[in-house]
Amino acid sequence: DLLKKGIYENEDFDFKKQLPDRKDKEGKDRLRRTCCAFANSDGGFIVFGVSDDTSRSAEDRVIGLDRSLDFPNEFGNFPAGCHPSVRWDFRNDPPLQLQDGKMIHIIQIFKSWKAPHATGYKDDGWKFTKRTNKGNEGMNMDEIRSAFLGFYEKRIKLQLLRSELQSFKHLAENSYVEIDGALSESEYSLVTFGVNILEAVLSDTYTILADQVDLLGTLTSLRHVIRIANTNIQLFFGTAELPMTNMTGGVRKHNKSMREMSQRIITLCDQAIQMLDSFLNPMKI
Repeated sequence: DLLKKGIYENEDFDFKKQLPDRKDKEGKDRLRRTCCAFANSDGGFIVFGVSDDTSRSAEDRVIGLDRSLDFPNEFGNFPAGCHPSVRWDFRNDPPLQLQDGKMIHIIQIFKSWKAPHATGYKDDGWKFTKRTNKGNEGMNMDEIRSAFLGFYEKRIKLQLLRSELQSFKHLAENSYVEIDGALSESEYSLVTFGVNILEAVLSDTYTILADQVDLLGTLTSLRHVIRIANTNIQLFFGTAELPMTNMTGGVRKHNKSMREMSQRIITLCDQAIQMLDSFLNPMKI
């Protein structure tokens, strides 16, 4: 339908007749620049097996790639060759099959928060591209500077989130009183958990973490447990402040409850920190 309507390549998609030959240095550089351009902009699609020769009929432009081609491996080298590497996935799986057995592969390049992505070699300098309705274009200095500032701002927020998780662990470890291995019946902790930073960082970084389902699920569970813990703490404090209240059994029960919640909070924090570290480490440049 795109071909029959004569729609040109634009900021959303690009047609490629085939993968560049291994000896075609310029073709390989051009494909890497396309990967970077989409990642540095709003993402987009690369359609392999379609000629961009608009002088040909729509039917003649649909060529396809040989089904014996190890396409994931062959193509994967290009986004991996960007600095930093570009995230991609198949838009169609399995590929679209033509009547002659050849395949059309549609690749989705995702908008990246690790931008700016560059191509090139350290001895020749780096090229930063963006995607426009004209195709791939070079980013100007202000755009590159802004992208780098955005990258480090987001990374700092995720580091703040990691620090807050460590703080939750420390608070949890001190949220109950245990003396010589036994829960106290007379002493209790005044610890409470603040979730303002957690909620603010989650809100600010949601677009970054949207596809990190396990991490988001763990952080959501952690927030839920902390809210329950805070509610129980406030209820206990309200009772403890009442005059003429026999608190011996109540204090031990509170310490026991907080010890159980503490273990849950620490476990969730450890899981979230591990997943967050895994997410942050590939971002080193």
